[in-house]
Amino acid sequence: MPTSRATSTYAAALNRNQLFANYGLQQDIPKLLHADEEVLLVLPGVAGDFPNVLVAASNRVLLAAVAGPIKRAKVKREVPASAITGVQYRSGVFTRIHVQTSLGRDIRMLPNHRDDAERFAFEFGHLLRTGRLPA
Repeated sequence: MPTSRATSTYAAALNRNQLFANYGLQQDIPKLLHADEEVLLVLPGVAGDFPNVLVAASNRVLLAAVAGPIKRAKVKREVPASAITGVQYRSGVFTRIHVQTSLGRDIRMLPNHRDDAERFAFEFGHLLRTGRLPA
């Protein structure tokens, strides 16, 4: 079965994180993406049965949630990439990743691992400044 560009780029971006076993992150979230979309960065939220995930694609940033076996995964927030103005993360207990937007309400999420959040913030900031991911 051929995979779409969104599915393969999402899997590659997700595998760069310290993963916990969650079927929904690996199988349900890609169903929310457009088939031709390029996923650049992924940050899983706090581990659990129904975690959040922050996805930075080439044309949008979305906060999605795994919803379980009966319900489907859903998009909680979606912002066009052109509306993103910055990203912040300071390590600490219960510190959230903060994606700043020009549309008013920002996107905030509690990440699963500090190292992943620091890498995500660094790479996302570099992407915003230069238009590409660091090498």
